Amino acid sequence: MSENINSNQSTSVQEELKSEGDIKQIIFQYLKYWPWFVVSVFICLSVSFLYLRYTTSIYKTAIQIKILKDEGGLDLTGLQGSAPLFDWSRINLQNEIEVIKSRRMAQKVINNLDLEISYFRSGNLKISEIWKNEVPFLVKWSNEKDFKDMSGSYEVTFTSLTKFELNNPETNFRESFNPGDTIDVEDKRFVIDFNPNFDGDLKSIINSSFSFSKRSKESVAASLAGSLNINILGEGSEILDISISGQNPQKNEDVLNTLVSEFNEDGVSDKRLVAKRTEEFVIERLVFLVNELDTVESGLVDFKKVNDLITLETSAGEIINKSSQAELKRYEILTQIELTESFKEVILNQDEFELLPANIGIDNSNLNTFTESYNQKIIERQKLMMSSTENNPLIIEANRIMKRLRDNILNTIDGYIKNLNITLDNIQNREQIFNRNFGQLPEQEKQVRVIRRQQVIKEKLYLFLLQKREEAALSNAITAPVIKVVDFAYTPGSPISPKSRVILLAGGVIGFLIPFGILFLAFLLDTKLKSKDQIKFYLPNIPIVAEIPLRKKEENTIIESNERSAVAESFRILRTNLNYLNPKKSDHKNLPEGQVIMVTSTTKAEGKTFVSLNLANTLVFTSKKVLLIGCDLRNPQLHNYLDLNKNHIGVTNFLYDDSVGFEDLILKNRMKNSKLDIILSGQIPPNPAELLMSERFEEMINAAKAEYDYIVIDTAPTILVTDTALISKFANSTLYVTRAGLTDIRLMPHINEYHKDKKLINIGLIINGLPESGISAYKYGYTYGYAYGYGYAYGETPSKKKFWKFW
Repeated sequence: MSENINSNQSTSVQEELKSEGDIKQIIFQYLKYWPWFVVSVFICLSVSFLYLRYTTSIYKTAIQIKILKDEGGLDLTGLQGSAPLFDWSRINLQNEIEVIKSRRMAQKVINNLDLEISYFRSGNLKISEIWKNEVPFLVKWSNEKDFKDMSGSYEVTFTSLTKFELNNPETNFRESFNPGDTIDVEDKRFVIDFNPNFDGDLKSIINSSFSFSKRSKESVAASLAGSLNINILGEGSEILDISISGQNPQKNEDVLNTLVSEFNEDGVSDKRLVAKRTEEFVIERLVFLVNELDTVESGLVDFKKVNDLITLETSAGEIINKSSQAELKRYEILTQIELTESFKEVILNQDEFELLPANIGIDNSNLNTFTESYNQKIIERQKLMMSSTENNPLIIEANRIMKRLRDNILNTIDGYIKNLNITLDNIQNREQIFNRNFGQLPEQEKQVRVIRRQQVIKEKLYLFLLQKREEAALSNAITAPVIKVVDFAYTPGSPISPKSRVILLAGGVIGFLIPFGILFLAFLLDTKLKSKDQIKFYLPNIPIVAEIPLRKKEENTIIESNERSAVAESFRILRTNLNYLNPKKSDHKNLPEGQVIMVTSTTKAEGKTFVSLNLANTLVFTSKKVLLIGCDLRNPQLHNYLDLNKNHIGVTNFLYDDSVGFEDLILKNRMKNSKLDIILSGQIPPNPAELLMSERFEEMINAAKAEYDYIVIDTAPTILVTDTALISKFANSTLYVTRAGLTDIRLMPHINEYHKDKKLINIGLIINGLPESGISAYKYGYTYGYAYGYGYAYGETPSKKKFWKFW
């Protein structure tokens, strides 16, 4: 049980180490190309810096305003029946937003700031908008009424303080003018002169490029209205946040501050319209009342003259007092009736969509509320009519609402007058009772009282209207603002576009992803052999006996006995590992015959001849008798390494010519400082497979085994021809050569098939052509062994690793 637990723990540790090794392998695979990442990131960051340097910055400017409520307007009298002239407590913020964003408000801002003309300063690669005191010159247009949007812009270059060049790139117009000259060109007439408020030095503008363009007010208004962004700050809030984006922060701030000022003036003007209409109505009634009051007073004088009356005696006591109170109440009702009837007369006689006088003293809250609502709808309709027609659905809906309000006002007036008349009848009935008690009073006294009562009514109404006239005049003069500026226009120092951090981060990320993506695709599509691990993955049951580094071009193809290069060491390791391929025959002293080592590969150019020659030469260094036989009868390459004639007598001659003896084939002392014996392939035969199947080939092998300790056979590729499979039975072991960067990993099943079907004896795999610095680099635990054995001779001091090879 304990052994199973330890085994499981050991397996888990191995899996963790393997997973860690795979991750490191992937990382090191990409780190090999770290200069690509550095260059790509540097280029992308440079492009990002250039983009930020030469891209026009866009700034966002915001202003906050509070829409104010008028909590009751002006109340200066405290008189009975008086009421505030205005009630602005109901606020519809969405309506206010639409008013602010209207083209009417935009046109007011345009007229105030002269926004039709835009000025720019031209740099090497960047054009910046300039504003007000930053502009060295001003353009004054002579034909603004007929002006339409200008195509393109005019470029202005001051060659001196007395001369400038005007250029239109789109029409190829170019001509020189003097400041202050009237320029009549391309159906346009304007004057360019210096800006007296220019902050800079005029000499600095010489040879500097500027440009200007002009658009119609309609297009600028539409653009300005569309660029405004208005939001309500919080639910239930009365504060609006108004923002705009543009190149020039000062221009943005001026536009927003002017817009808010114009909006406030527009609201104040609406309030003054109602106050003015009320004042006009009161003045009209005052003129009428002055005439009536004069008539009453003249009648009293005439009555006294006719009846020779100087004073009237006091009588009637308490009855008279009660009668007087009833009479005063009747006078108030009569006053309300007269005011109401006059108000009705005004409604019936004036135009349908004209403002009504508000709060003229009628003591009826419903009637005052309907009148105020009617006036608000009149003002809204007048604003809509500025940019719409009668057929606009909003106008039609407003007309319907105003008609309903007008009918409600008239119905309310009729009902109110009816109630007043009922009350008046009751009071008159009481007065009749009181009057019967005055039967004993002189008729003259009664008539005087009647006349004086009429005089009192007219005087009270006259004084009341005088007071209302003053209220309306004061309201018109000191109308309160409709907004409060919470925070004036402000522009943060950093632009909203382009965002430097985002651009730089994106540049760095893209710079990293470009080489990563290229390498990923390259690794994904690359099917060539790259490492020892790939062979282990596809051929786990076949041992790897050697990893041979790539031979440098300046080095000799054939290794020497005292050579300590990485290639030489790899062949020495191969020589040692041969003993494990044929363990039963590893003790050569007891062998009656030589050991046959066959070297083959899947395709040509994988280095089997190179491996055969150097392996045989390495075996010679151990004082063994070694014979190298070239058995690639179809495409022999051994003669090229030895600088011999291709058609020299060889295996082919021995196989088809019985007169050729084995000793005739052997070439001795053909390599410098080596006792390696060599047999070439000979002439290329028309039937190599049949020759290799003959008894003469077995006879040649037996003769070689009797004389030599090792026989190394260089054979043909296995995937192209069957020659190797035919002679594999004569081999004690088979070295199967693969080449890094050339052997296709899709051919690994072919090798596995040969091993599984035992078509080749005791196969050992060789990886040829690995970069010296990359041998077993994908397995960090194996790197030390090769670095120790290949990188430098034993006892030598290792050279310092280059800093760029940090991985």
